[in-house]
Amino acid sequence: MRVLHVIPAVAERYGGPSAALRGMVGALAARGVEVTVATTDADGSGRLAVALEQPVVEDGATYMYFARTLPGEYKFSWPLTRWLWRNVRRFDVVHVHALFSYPTLPACRVSRRAGVPYVLRPLGTLGAWGLAHRGWKKRPYLALVERWNLREAAAIHVTSDAESEAVARLGHRATVRVIPLGVAVVDDRAIARRVDASRGELDAPDAPLRVLFLSRIHPVKQLELLFEAAVLAEASGGRAVAITIAGDGEPSYAARLRAVAEALPLRVPPRFLGHVEAAAKDAAFDDAHLFVLPSSHENFGIAAAEALARGLPVLLSEGVAIAGEVRAAGAGLVAPSTAEALAGALVEIGRAPAVLGPMSEAALALARRAYSWPRAASQLESLYREVTAPG
Repeated sequence: MRVLHVIPAVAERYGGPSAALRGMVGALAARGVEVTVATTDADGSGRLAVALEQPVVEDGATYMYFARTLPGEYKFSWPLTRWLWRNVRRFDVVHVHALFSYPTLPACRVSRRAGVPYVLRPLGTLGAWGLAHRGWKKRPYLALVERWNLREAAAIHVTSDAESEAVARLGHRATVRVIPLGVAVVDDRAIARRVDASRGELDAPDAPLRVLFLSRIHPVKQLELLFEAAVLAEASGGRAVAITIAGDGEPSYAARLRAVAEALPLRVPPRFLGHVEAAAKDAAFDDAHLFVLPSSHENFGIAAAEALARGLPVLLSEGVAIAGEVRAAGAGLVAPSTAEALAGALVEIGRAPAVLGPMSEAALALARRAYSWPRAASQLESLYREVTAPG
C-alpha cells in the first residue's frame, strides 16, 4: 500500500504534531507500508537545512521537502502544490495533517480531483478552545473552506474521545475514527531502577518533589498556573517543589516566563533546560518524580504519553484529552485548571510519596495498552484499507 502524508511542517519547534508524524510514518514503514511525506522547509522564521524537491529517506519513510514560498504561519508553498498535482495519483490514500494551513487546501482538493481517498487529521483545532483561538478568522475559513474538506474526507482521524466528540458536534460523527498516537515504551528494568531511587529520595521529608514540564512553551500550556501552584503548595507547609522546564517557544514569551520564575518565592529556583532531545530528554524524564502538564487544551498530549511510557506518573489538567484515561488507570492525578487544585495535588503527592510506586506501574501499563506505535500503526493500516476498499 502506498500512503502519502501531507503536513505543513515537521521542524522540531512545532512540537507534538511534528514528533507524532515522524513516529507514525516510521511505525507504518516498519509494517511494510510504502510511506511518503510531503511537507515544507518551514522552521519558524527560518528554513530547515534540507534538500528540496528530492527524496530524503528517514526511518524507512521518504520525505519530500518543498520551499515555503511566503513567510508566515500559513506555510504557502507553490512547489508543494505543483508536486501534489503531478503525483497524488501514484498513491492509494492521502493522510492530511492540520486544518487552517495552506498545504491542507491543495492536498484535499487534488485528492478529490484525482479520486484518491483522503484521511484528515484536525490536530485538535475543532474543539471549543481551538475554534475560539483566533476565531475571527478561523470560523469564516471553516465555513468557506474547511467545511468542504471535512465533508468530503473518507475519514477524520482524531486521537482521543474528547476530540471525537468535538468533531461529531460539527456533524461529522459518521466519518470520525479514534486512533491514539504512540510513544516508545522504555525497558522495565530501567523504570524499576528509577522508581526505587525516587522512593529512597522522597523518604527524607526535606527532599524536594522534582516535577518536570516538557513541551512547547506556549500560553496554552499555562505554566504560570504551575508556578502559582508550587508557591501555594510550599506556603501550605508542603514539600519543596523543584520545577524543571524543558522546551522552547516564542522567544519574547519564554523570556517573560523566565523573569516570572526568577521572582518566585520558591525554595528551589525553577530550571529552564531549553529544547532537549535524545539523551538529554531521557535524562530529564529520569530525573523527575512527577510529570506535569497544566494545559488549558490538548487534543492528545503526546509529552504526557511519553512520560507514561517511562513509568513516570503524571499530573494533568482536565484540558488534556488523555486525562480521563490517566484517572481511570490510576496512572497519576487530574485536577481542574486552577492554581489551588494543582497545588492540592502537589501537596497530596509530597505528603504521601509512596503513591508514586503504584502510579508508575499503572503509567507503564497504560502506555503499553493504549499508546504504543505498533498498535497505532496497525489501526492506521486498517483504516487505510477500509477507505480504499471497493464499494
